[in-house]
Amino acid sequence: MLRPRALAKLCALCALPLAVAVPTSFAAPLRASASTQGANTPADSRGALVVPGVGQVSVAWWRAGGHVYAPLSACIAWFNLMHVPQRLTSDGWVVGDLPSSQQAPPSSGPLYIWYWQPANGDEVTYGGPIDANAVTQGGQRYVDVDALQQLLAALHVETRWQGSQLAVIDPVPQTPLPASGVAPVAYQGPGDLWPEPWFYGEAGVTSSALYNPLAPVLPLRLKAQDGFSGEVMITVRSQAQPNELHHYSARMVNGVLNATIRLPFTGALDVQVDEVLDESSLKLRTLAYSRAIESAAPSLPLQSLGLLQSWFVNDNESPSVAALAASIAHTRPGARSLSPTQVDAEIRAISDWASRNIRYNWPAYLNGQIPWQQMTTTLSRRYGVCQDISGVAAGLLRALGIPALVVQGQGLGELGWGPHQWDEAWDGRRWVIFDPTFDAVYTSDAGIAPPSSVTHDDFDPPQRVFAQNHRGGQIADW
Repeated sequence: MLRPRALAKLCALCALPLAVAVPTSFAAPLRASASTQGANTPADSRGALVVPGVGQVSVAWWRAGGHVYAPLSACIAWFNLMHVPQRLTSDGWVVGDLPSSQQAPPSSGPLYIWYWQPANGDEVTYGGPIDANAVTQGGQRYVDVDALQQLLAALHVETRWQGSQLAVIDPVPQTPLPASGVAPVAYQGPGDLWPEPWFYGEAGVTSSALYNPLAPVLPLRLKAQDGFSGEVMITVRSQAQPNELHHYSARMVNGVLNATIRLPFTGALDVQVDEVLDESSLKLRTLAYSRAIESAAPSLPLQSLGLLQSWFVNDNESPSVAALAASIAHTRPGARSLSPTQVDAEIRAISDWASRNIRYNWPAYLNGQIPWQQMTTTLSRRYGVCQDISGVAAGLLRALGIPALVVQGQGLGELGWGPHQWDEAWDGRRWVIFDPTFDAVYTSDAGIAPPSSVTHDDFDPPQRVFAQNHRGGQIADW
């Protein structure tokens, strides 16, 4: 059976390659008011700073003069949970960038908070300062909670008291992305404050997008002097779990890439954008890469991963795919209310169609010259090998809103055990395993011809039966 990829764990804060000096003079700092005093403040001294869906930091509140205070160390840990870059310096607490030098923070007296804010285009400057109204108690620095809320408001993040806990409201801002995880426009929201820390694979590449580590999305606005038009591959890899990776497909036109992708994993991420120079040989040219993209959003569950498009299964890039899937299943794409039994019938119909209509490319297989081809290419040619047939089945199911995964492992064929791909699809209750390649029966391996018949021997059999000619199995990351 499929071994689901483990969810990526939260990573330590990753330094952004930015070096901007902290301003030494600003307008008079803003003082935190005593607005936390009242019925909605914590009733006891023990509580937490919370990022819903991500984690929390336990705190011991301290009260004085009608104000509620939190330990500075807990505040820093809270922002680490939100993957917001920060550092303490002799000028104060700098949030939103890592200054080029680190100095000892003031141990007493005023503590000022500086924060990043957009200027013009993708330029960013410092805002503030906010007076943290800091106090020292028992050798520990405390920050006024009002100052925290004021800082987060400046970063377009709302907060709310929940009993004895101070929580960020909706740390995963809603962005109008389709279930495929890719939109053909670079969305920018009010909380997108941080420049994307790209390195470039060729001269003359520029980026003009900002992003928000609290959001589960990454807007991409890249421009290259080479004027490239065609497919690009966008690879997202978890630094905590390097085997957690996903490859998106997007279009670049006249050297311009405008897209937004869903970040499928949490924590520190590596992101790379490559121009696909040749699809069949998967010849790539690196456009840009980053080792410091952060996401505080939880990792996607397996069912959501099963709806994401990929470079290989690019079902969302052709409107004809959804229409074809609907005609095969005798339904309509989009939101539907079906029982697991009804979904199983649609999975079987798609599997049968792929077995019958995507002919096996015997010459490529027997000569050991198997080309890479995207799902839309396979649908156009109507032939391929196991990875292509399983990719078509997965793409058609996703177009119906049914989560589907291409699984790579080993299959037992006429020449013995060898690399092989099959599928799993979610019917709302369980994962249905099936192999449209092995269910196609061929009487000859000469040329490219339709199968002589289609069986259901490898459609949702008992696990012990499926294991007789399949072994291993993990989600194909392409």
